[in-house]
Amino acid sequence: MSVLSPEVEAIVESGEFAGLDLIRFDLPGKTVGYHRGGRPFTYNGLKYLPNRFLQGGDINSAVGVAVTTRTIVFSNIPVDDPDDAIAKIEQYDYPNAPVIITHLAGVPDTNEVVGILVSNIYEIDRVSFNDDALDANGSGMLTLTIELQPPGRSARGQTLIKRSTAEQQFDNDETDTGLEYVATIGTVPEEWGQVSR
Repeated sequence: MSVLSPEVEAIVESGEFAGLDLIRFDLPGKTVGYHRGGRPFTYNGLKYLPNRFLQGGDINSAVGVAVTTRTIVFSNIPVDDPDDAIAKIEQYDYPNAPVIITHLAGVPDTNEVVGILVSNIYEIDRVSFNDDALDANGSGMLTLTIELQPPGRSARGQTLIKRSTAEQQFDNDETDTGLEYVATIGTVPEEWGQVSR
């Protein structure tokens, strides 16, 4: 049984369709989207900015308690566009922020979207910046790598970030109120070198 809409299934079966990859970040206070096209593209009321989502990155999965992770890569960071939240991602409280990666099917050589091929929800786990080589003008570029994990406790492990009561109830019991009385997660001091006791 297919979970695709009849329209998407028909265009896939025809063998002639265009694919469009979208990525949406729901950062606290700002929602932004990106795609690989050459101009802005609006889908479901959100304007997706072009040419910034360069690599879909690697997907790693395993059996057992390991979780599927995904890495996405942006380049030419930072930029001057005030609406580009990825260039200023460190100004947001981004850990565990939702990220939706969607693959659309459309009619070739048009802007007509037929429907969604597949859509995945992740949370931001880690962000890192890598220096690239200098270009011909001596200007340096910066590459931004964002590591994603599926949402929920099993993926997150211990993040040292206080979870909300809603998350706790979603993962455990909808009547759980334990986090109302929790202020911080316990820490264990690490001692380096020789310790006199």
